Amino acid sequence: MSAFLAALRISRRDITRARARSALIVVMIGLPVLAVTVALTLVTTREMTPLERLPVDLGTADARLAETGAATPIRQELDGRSWEPSRTGKPRSQAEVQALAGPGWRLVPMSEDYAVYRTDDAYDQAAIRELDLRDPLTNGMHPLVAGRYPRTPDEVAVTVSLKTAIGTTLGYTVDDVPKRVVGTVRDRPYGPGRTIIGLPGSLIPASETSGVRRFWLTDAPAPVTWKETLRLNRAGMAVISRAVLEGPPPGAEARLVINMPRSPVISVNDVATLLLGITLAVIEVVLMTGPAFAVGIRRRRRELALISAQGGSARHLKMVVLADGLTLGLVAAVLGAALGIGAARGIVSYLGVWPAGELGPFEVPAGQIALVAALGVLSGVVAAVVPAVQAARVNVVAALAGRRAEARARAGWPLPGLLLLVLGSAAMLYGSRGDTEAVMFLGGVLGLLGLVMVMPWLVRLAGRRAGGLPLPLRLAVRDASRNRSRTAPAIVAVLAAAAAFSTVAVSVASNQTAYEKHYMPRYPRGTLAVYGDDVTEEAWKRIRPIVEAKLPGVPLVESYHAVDSGGRAVYFSQLDGTCENCDVSMGPLELLPVGGPDLLRLLLGRTDAAAEAALAGGRAVIFNPKAVRDGKVHLSVWNVELAEEKAPVAFPATVATLREPSVVLGVMPAAALTGSGFVPKLTQLIVDPKVASVTPRQEQLVSGPVRAVTSKVAVWLELGVPRDRRNESMTIWVMALLAGLVVFGCTFAVAGLAAADARPDLETLSAVGAPPGIRRLVVAGQALFIAGVGVPLGLLIGLFPGLATVSRDFANTYSRREIGVNGIPFERAGIAFSVPWPTLLAVGIGLPLVAGLIVTAFARTKVTPVRRAG
Repeated sequence: MSAFLAALRISRRDITRARARSALIVVMIGLPVLAVTVALTLVTTREMTPLERLPVDLGTADARLAETGAATPIRQELDGRSWEPSRTGKPRSQAEVQALAGPGWRLVPMSEDYAVYRTDDAYDQAAIRELDLRDPLTNGMHPLVAGRYPRTPDEVAVTVSLKTAIGTTLGYTVDDVPKRVVGTVRDRPYGPGRTIIGLPGSLIPASETSGVRRFWLTDAPAPVTWKETLRLNRAGMAVISRAVLEGPPPGAEARLVINMPRSPVISVNDVATLLLGITLAVIEVVLMTGPAFAVGIRRRRRELALISAQGGSARHLKMVVLADGLTLGLVAAVLGAALGIGAARGIVSYLGVWPAGELGPFEVPAGQIALVAALGVLSGVVAAVVPAVQAARVNVVAALAGRRAEARARAGWPLPGLLLLVLGSAAMLYGSRGDTEAVMFLGGVLGLLGLVMVMPWLVRLAGRRAGGLPLPLRLAVRDASRNRSRTAPAIVAVLAAAAAFSTVAVSVASNQTAYEKHYMPRYPRGTLAVYGDDVTEEAWKRIRPIVEAKLPGVPLVESYHAVDSGGRAVYFSQLDGTCENCDVSMGPLELLPVGGPDLLRLLLGRTDAAAEAALAGGRAVIFNPKAVRDGKVHLSVWNVELAEEKAPVAFPATVATLREPSVVLGVMPAAALTGSGFVPKLTQLIVDPKVASVTPRQEQLVSGPVRAVTSKVAVWLELGVPRDRRNESMTIWVMALLAGLVVFGCTFAVAGLAAADARPDLETLSAVGAPPGIRRLVVAGQALFIAGVGVPLGLLIGLFPGLATVSRDFANTYSRREIGVNGIPFERAGIAFSVPWPTLLAVGIGLPLVAGLIVTAFARTKVTPVRRAG
């Protein structure tokens, strides 16, 4: 213990003497700790517990009752947000709820739904809430930002995200009911976003039941206990109780009987993936800080030689260096955690805690941050292990004489390194065949360790081939080759960052390419469809004039769906299995839509007089010749609502050929359908692109008013593969930023260490007449060598894990060869491995050049010659 304490004292004194190098190590270890601390604190703060959400959900009320649609007992979770069974039924009136609650309970009604509103000439959708915000029970639910709360039915308040000025008149619903905005309120944390709030009965018709959620805030004469909650559950009401959340009864959670299958909180694969991910992060930090420790050992060789000359053993020398790692790691971890908490506190203050913002109360996950700090300390100790071993081998005579020790000829362990690279590649390939991220992470760890072993050999090889380079770069490369313990770890750290970026870039580009190749359109390109299976006949009567008004003179193609005599939807499928692995429609068009010649022309893409005549004669037109036998198509019938299979049916049919794969089997005439006991129900209004071309702007003009009629209708304009790649681009840019930070950090740090370590060489250059520019270029050559080797090599190596990731995604998503229901296969090109070469080239060339230019601009060229002896 005394030797350890002495090592700590020696370490502390050396840290104060070599402040720049010590600060560099602290920054490299502390920055990851700081970043993770900020992220953990913000995530914990943003998550609001049910108890923290009480002002948002209840205001000052004692409880909130929720209409479940069930007249029989329900079973709810403790927080009242989930329950079973979930049913839809006739909603209770306030008088009925008052009777259930009991005498002395004051109820404040609240209803929620969605609707469209119009500003200028465009429609948009927003959540709507009916609630009298003037009632004291609502205090805290929607804090006022500006204006006042609504007082009359024609007044509304809007949330900040709606971005509507006070005094503006909104056109509410497709009928453009005028609603004047009189106040702006805060958005609810984790709420629906844009919300319009009005008095009860002013926004939602009393007859509207579909999709409407109804609640009652209660002012009870006594706290609503768990016993009272269970009483209301037996009557079919769900309850969020302030008293229950503030003081849960013992064993209350154990009495919850919502028996939904739940996966384990964390699996063995998740644990292994987490541990391997932490290992990768620790290795990266060690690689970044290792060169600084290595340079420190060379600068302290005289001090270590003195310790050895005075009786210190190799173990003592190792202990001194490991004490450096422990001390600096501890300082970095403490500073990183403290600054991270402070930075998170500043971010929370800027974003605002509810009601000033959408974050919850500021919380610090002390346990998680302590674990991160411990990893930081571990990183510092591990980074000092190799320099500690080197320190134990110090040449005492050479160090005390002031001479440089002979450079060791060791060039890493290339053969074991290559073996680890092969094993890592095999692990990644194996992991890509299934959903085993842990195996892929293991491959990454093995591959990174293999690179650590191989890189010194590559650096030495580069030094031997540097003879033809310009003088400054030749000197820089050979200095890097002589000091491989400083150079190789930095190159591997840069390489790992570049490989991670390359992997993500390849994965993102390949996923986009795969999506484009495997995209199956819902309709022929350019088709506009207004569709909805549950839309009533009355709603269609209101929707059709809207579409005709927005698209004047454009004929509308009607498509119907089969329902039984009770109005329940039925679905047909091929009975004889003539098309194995067929991919049926993934969109609104079912297997066998019902319609007329216009729908047939739309799906065929041409006019077929014989097929139209057969359709008019009551025969189904089928696109798969194998599905028609003896002039009939045989289909099985499935009733979804009753969850039962009906007796199979056969329809007279004729064949119309298609040269391309189809996601529908054909077209059924209404006459054949009614003859089999089924009834056609209108489900779609379609615009044929060969008849009229619809623009995205026209789609928007149609969508808003149509969805204002009912939320069960949708509008789709088929334009082929969506080209919006903003999320993918953002991912690539974020990864490029992170990789750039690692590259610049390692490059600048090692270039600075090399300049300090090579000061005698720079003094020699100055003594023989080298101008300052040469010395500047030598220092810049160090940076250019590290980044120029690490970045391009990392980008190339990252292609392999990128391919493994793409293979796994393909196996999980696109492995099956889809075939159209007409028997023609879709074009499939296997694994869509796509490399974004322009992006990789820009990063591979740009990052090293930028790093070299920055070092050139800021390199110190002033050298003070010193007298040499020995």
